[in-house]
Amino acid sequence: MKNPESNAPIDRRGAVFRIAGVALSFAGLTGFTGMRRSPPASPLPLPASRPWDDRFELAVDLELAQQGGFRAHRPYVAVWVEDATGRRVRTISLWVNTSGRGPRYIRELRRWFDGERSAEDAGAPDAFATTSSATRLPGRYQVTWNGRDDRGTAVPQGSYRVVVEAAREHGSYQLMQQQLNLAATPVAADLGSNEEIASARVEYRRKN
Repeated sequence: MKNPESNAPIDRRGAVFRIAGVALSFAGLTGFTGMRRSPPASPLPLPASRPWDDRFELAVDLELAQQGGFRAHRPYVAVWVEDATGRRVRTISLWVNTSGRGPRYIRELRRWFDGERSAEDAGAPDAFATTSSATRLPGRYQVTWNGRDDRGTAVPQGSYRVVVEAAREHGSYQLMQQQLNLAATPVAADLGSNEEIASARVEYRRKN
């Protein structure tokens, strides 16, 4: 057998090996292209949130501002906690006029009132009936939260927003809020002041 280009004789054994090599290369290529990649490993599950640490509590200090005028009305004040999604978790305190025509003005606490309607639609207890009390004179006050929601269930550690809302008849409307990470480390923040709230401070602390 001769090579048509070089007219040099080709060894038959070499030709057989060459043909076999081409066949093996083709078979290997076919096998490689037909291989399937292993599916990606499933992501590891996120760690579960840790439960509220009962050694801690959240304290909210408020100072209601002194108002000028003999007939100045006392402000309505709501203090509550929201989770990271903005859902109200717990109404800590609600100061309103609970007699006469007082309750009808509760809607002046706009954000709290909208949250209350949403909570009631979700089957939560009536926060007005369970947490409301009389309005307060100017002065310093403190309310605390034990990490329970409106149903009395302990919440997980994490990011929460503390909200203070105040509204006064013939006065102003004010809204103060502060995001805090409530976990295993104490943390505190000042909320500033306004026409109705002379000062406000939140502190996540160990219980005394």
